[in-house]
Amino acid sequence: MDSRLPLLTVDTVIFPGLVVSIPVTDVQGRAVVRDLVENGGELICGALAVRDGYELGERVFRSLYGTGCSATISEIAVDADDEGPIEVTLTGNRRFKVTELDGTGDYLVADVEWLPDDLGDDPLGTATVALERFRRYAAAVSEISRPGLHLGDLPDDPGTLSYLMSAAMKLMTPDRQKLLEAEDVTTRLAQLVGLIDTELSAIAALPSLPATDLISWSALSPN
Repeated sequence: MDSRLPLLTVDTVIFPGLVVSIPVTDVQGRAVVRDLVENGGELICGALAVRDGYELGERVFRSLYGTGCSATISEIAVDADDEGPIEVTLTGNRRFKVTELDGTGDYLVADVEWLPDDLGDDPLGTATVALERFRRYAAAVSEISRPGLHLGDLPDDPGTLSYLMSAAMKLMTPDRQKLLEAEDVTTRLAQLVGLIDTELSAIAALPSLPATDLISWSALSPN
Protein backbone atom coordinates (compact mmCIF):
# COMPACT_ATOMS: atom_id res chain seq x y z
CA MET A 1 0.00 0.00 0.00
CA ASP A 2 1.30 3.46 -0.92
CA SER A 3 2.74 5.61 1.88
CA ARG A 4 1.39 8.84 0.33
CA LEU A 5 -2.35 9.39 0.64
CA PRO A 6 -4.89 12.04 -0.37
CA LEU A 7 -6.79 13.02 2.77
CA LEU A 8 -10.47 13.16 3.56
CA THR A 9 -11.23 15.12 6.73
CA VAL A 10 -14.09 13.47 8.62
CA ASP A 11 -16.15 14.27 11.69
CA THR A 12 -15.71 10.85 13.26
CA VAL A 13 -12.87 8.40 13.83
CA ILE A 14 -12.56 5.64 11.25
CA PHE A 15 -11.34 2.28 12.54
CA PRO A 16 -9.89 -0.64 10.55
CA GLY A 17 -12.79 -2.83 9.44
CA LEU A 18 -15.41 -0.13 10.04
CA VAL A 19 -17.87 0.52 7.20
CA VAL A 20 -19.43 3.97 7.36
CA SER A 21 -21.06 6.48 5.03
CA ILE A 22 -19.89 10.07 5.37
CA PRO A 23 -21.02 13.28 3.68
CA VAL A 24 -18.65 15.04 1.31
CA THR A 25 -19.68 18.69 1.38
CA ASP A 26 -16.41 20.63 1.05
CA VAL A 27 -14.53 21.46 -2.12
CA GLN A 28 -11.39 19.63 -1.00
CA GLY A 29 -13.22 16.40 -0.24
CA ARG A 30 -14.98 16.45 -3.59
CA ALA A 31 -11.66 17.00 -5.33
CA VAL A 32 -10.16 13.96 -3.57
CA VAL A 33 -12.99 11.70 -4.73
CA ARG A 34 -12.95 13.16 -8.25
CA ASP A 35 -9.21 12.58 -8.69
CA LEU A 36 -9.34 9.03 -7.31
CA VAL A 37 -12.10 8.14 -9.76
CA GLU A 38 -10.33 9.78 -12.70
CA ASN A 39 -7.01 8.08 -11.89
CA GLY A 40 -8.57 4.60 -11.88
CA GLY A 41 -7.55 1.68 -9.69
CA GLU A 42 -8.51 1.26 -6.05
CA LEU A 43 -10.16 4.28 -4.47
CA ILE A 44 -7.92 4.55 -1.39
CA CYS A 45 -7.56 7.67 0.72
CA GLY A 46 -6.58 8.62 4.25
CA ALA A 47 -9.32 9.51 6.72
CA LEU A 48 -8.35 11.97 9.45
CA ALA A 49 -10.75 13.13 12.16
CA VAL A 50 -11.24 16.85 12.73
CA ARG A 51 -10.05 18.04 16.14
CA ASP A 52 -11.75 21.42 15.77
CA GLY A 53 -12.47 23.96 13.06
CA TYR A 54 -14.42 26.93 11.86
CA GLU A 55 -15.60 28.64 8.68
CA LEU A 56 -14.71 32.20 7.60
CA GLY A 57 -16.67 33.14 4.51
CA GLU A 58 -15.99 30.43 1.92
CA ARG A 59 -12.81 29.25 3.65
CA VAL A 60 -12.78 26.34 6.09
CA PHE A 61 -10.08 26.09 8.77
CA ARG A 62 -9.58 22.74 10.48
CA SER A 63 -7.22 21.34 13.07
CA LEU A 64 -6.70 17.62 12.46
CA TYR A 65 -5.50 14.70 14.54
CA GLY A 66 -2.16 13.24 13.51
CA THR A 67 -3.22 9.58 13.41
CA GLY A 68 -5.83 8.26 11.02
CA CYS A 69 -6.92 5.25 9.01
CA SER A 70 -6.57 4.49 5.34
CA ALA A 71 -9.90 3.69 3.75
CA THR A 72 -11.30 2.27 0.54
CA ILE A 73 -14.23 4.08 -1.08
CA SER A 74 -16.77 1.43 -2.10
CA GLU A 75 -19.79 3.58 -2.99
CA ILE A 76 -20.23 7.16 -4.17
CA ALA A 77 -23.53 9.06 -4.07
CA VAL A 78 -23.62 11.79 -6.71
CA ASP A 79 -25.49 15.11 -6.77
CA ALA A 80 -27.84 14.95 -9.76
CA ASP A 81 -27.48 18.69 -10.38
CA ASP A 82 -23.69 19.02 -10.64
CA GLU A 83 -22.62 15.33 -10.77
CA GLY A 84 -20.31 15.88 -7.81
CA PRO A 85 -19.96 13.40 -4.92
CA ILE A 86 -22.09 14.22 -1.87
CA GLU A 87 -21.61 11.02 0.14
CA VAL A 88 -19.11 8.16 0.13
CA THR A 89 -19.02 4.78 1.86
CA LEU A 90 -15.66 4.04 3.43
CA THR A 91 -14.15 0.78 4.66
CA GLY A 92 -11.27 1.29 7.10
CA ASN A 93 -8.03 -0.53 6.28
CA ARG A 94 -4.83 0.34 8.18
CA ARG A 95 -3.82 2.86 10.82
CA PHE A 96 -1.23 5.48 9.97
CA LYS A 97 0.62 8.42 11.49
CA VAL A 98 1.09 11.55 9.40
CA THR A 99 4.78 12.38 8.95
CA GLU A 100 4.38 15.28 6.52
CA LEU A 101 1.51 17.26 5.01
CA ASP A 102 1.44 18.76 1.53
CA GLY A 103 -1.16 21.50 1.11
CA THR A 104 0.02 22.93 -2.17
CA GLY A 105 -2.66 21.28 -4.30
CA ASP A 106 -6.45 21.24 -4.32
CA TYR A 107 -6.49 19.13 -1.15
CA LEU A 108 -4.20 17.82 1.57
CA VAL A 109 -1.85 14.94 0.75
CA ALA A 110 0.02 13.16 3.54
CA ASP A 111 3.18 11.13 3.73
CA VAL A 112 2.37 8.48 6.31
CA GLU A 113 4.02 5.91 8.53
CA TRP A 114 2.01 2.70 8.77
CA LEU A 115 1.34 1.66 12.36
CA PRO A 116 1.62 -2.01 13.38
CA ASP A 117 -1.16 -3.81 15.21
CA ASP A 118 0.94 -5.46 17.90
CA LEU A 119 -0.93 -7.70 20.32
CA GLY A 120 0.74 -6.51 23.54
CA ASP A 121 1.27 -8.49 26.73
CA ASP A 122 -2.08 -10.21 27.30
CA PRO A 123 -4.56 -9.77 24.42
CA LEU A 124 -6.62 -12.89 25.15
CA GLY A 125 -7.00 -12.30 28.88
CA THR A 126 -7.80 -8.61 28.43
CA ALA A 127 -10.22 -9.44 25.61
CA THR A 128 -12.10 -11.81 27.95
CA VAL A 129 -12.52 -9.04 30.53
CA ALA A 130 -13.45 -6.44 27.90
CA LEU A 131 -15.99 -8.74 26.26
CA GLU A 132 -17.70 -9.43 29.60
CA ARG A 133 -17.93 -5.68 30.26
CA PHE A 134 -19.15 -5.01 26.72
CA ARG A 135 -21.97 -7.55 27.06
CA ARG A 136 -23.03 -5.85 30.31
CA TYR A 137 -22.90 -2.48 28.57
CA ALA A 138 -25.04 -3.73 25.66
CA ALA A 139 -27.57 -5.23 28.06
CA ALA A 140 -27.74 -2.00 30.08
CA VAL A 141 -28.27 0.11 26.96
CA SER A 142 -30.97 -2.27 25.71
CA GLU A 143 -32.82 -2.01 29.03
CA ILE A 144 -33.18 1.76 28.82
CA SER A 145 -33.65 2.32 25.07
CA ARG A 146 -35.03 0.71 21.95
CA PRO A 147 -33.87 -0.89 19.75
CA GLY A 148 -30.85 -0.98 22.04
CA LEU A 149 -27.38 -2.27 21.20
CA HIS A 150 -27.53 -5.48 19.16
CA LEU A 151 -24.31 -7.46 19.31
CA GLY A 152 -24.76 -10.24 16.77
CA ASP A 153 -21.80 -12.58 16.33
CA LEU A 154 -18.63 -11.20 17.87
CA PRO A 155 -15.17 -12.04 16.48
CA ASP A 156 -12.72 -14.25 18.34
CA ASP A 157 -9.65 -12.29 17.25
CA PRO A 158 -8.72 -9.76 20.00
CA GLY A 159 -7.61 -7.11 17.52
CA THR A 160 -10.77 -7.26 15.46
CA LEU A 161 -12.83 -7.31 18.65
CA SER A 162 -11.06 -4.22 19.98
CA TYR A 163 -11.90 -2.24 16.84
CA LEU A 164 -15.50 -3.46 16.77
CA MET A 165 -16.13 -2.41 20.36
CA SER A 166 -14.37 0.92 19.77
CA ALA A 167 -16.66 1.62 16.82
CA ALA A 168 -19.85 0.40 18.47
CA MET A 169 -19.69 2.43 21.68
CA LYS A 170 -21.17 5.90 21.94
CA LEU A 171 -18.05 7.95 22.67
CA MET A 172 -16.81 11.47 22.17
CA THR A 173 -14.27 11.96 19.38
CA PRO A 174 -11.25 12.41 21.72
CA ASP A 175 -11.98 9.06 23.39
CA ARG A 176 -12.40 7.34 20.03
CA GLN A 177 -9.15 8.88 18.82
CA LYS A 178 -7.26 7.59 21.86
CA LEU A 179 -8.54 4.09 21.09
CA LEU A 180 -7.35 4.39 17.48
CA GLU A 181 -3.93 5.56 18.68
CA ALA A 182 -3.47 2.80 21.30
CA GLU A 183 0.00 1.30 20.96
CA ASP A 184 -1.23 -2.29 20.91
CA VAL A 185 -4.34 -4.46 21.16
CA THR A 186 -3.97 -5.16 24.89
CA THR A 187 -3.76 -1.42 25.63
CA ARG A 188 -6.83 -0.68 23.50
CA LEU A 189 -8.85 -3.39 25.23
CA ALA A 190 -7.77 -2.12 28.66
CA GLN A 191 -8.83 1.40 27.69
CA LEU A 192 -12.20 0.02 26.59
CA VAL A 193 -12.68 -1.66 29.98
CA GLY A 194 -12.17 1.70 31.68
CA LEU A 195 -14.50 3.52 29.29
CA ILE A 196 -17.21 0.86 29.64
CA ASP A 197 -17.00 1.01 33.44
CA THR A 198 -17.49 4.79 33.22
CA GLU A 199 -20.48 4.37 30.90
CA LEU A 200 -22.04 1.70 33.15
CA SER A 201 -21.75 4.05 36.12
CA ALA A 202 -23.37 6.81 34.10
CA ILE A 203 -26.22 4.53 32.99
CA ALA A 204 -26.85 3.47 36.58
CA ALA A 205 -26.98 7.09 37.71
CA LEU A 206 -28.90 8.57 34.78
CA PRO A 207 -30.38 6.02 32.32
CA SER A 208 -30.97 8.30 29.35
CA LEU A 209 -28.58 7.19 26.62
CA PRO A 210 -29.89 7.34 23.03
CA ALA A 211 -30.74 4.14 21.18
CA THR A 212 -28.13 2.74 18.84
CA ASP A 213 -27.51 -0.21 16.56
CA LEU A 214 -24.19 -1.94 16.08
CA ILE A 215 -22.14 -0.23 13.36
CA SER A 216 -21.66 -2.21 10.15
CA TRP A 217 -18.60 -4.41 10.24
CA SER A 218 -16.47 -5.94 7.50
CA ALA A 219 -13.50 -8.27 7.38
CA LEU A 220 -10.21 -6.55 8.14
CA SER A 221 -7.99 -5.82 5.19
CA PRO A 222 -5.11 -8.32 4.96
CA ASN A 223 -2.83 -5.36 4.33
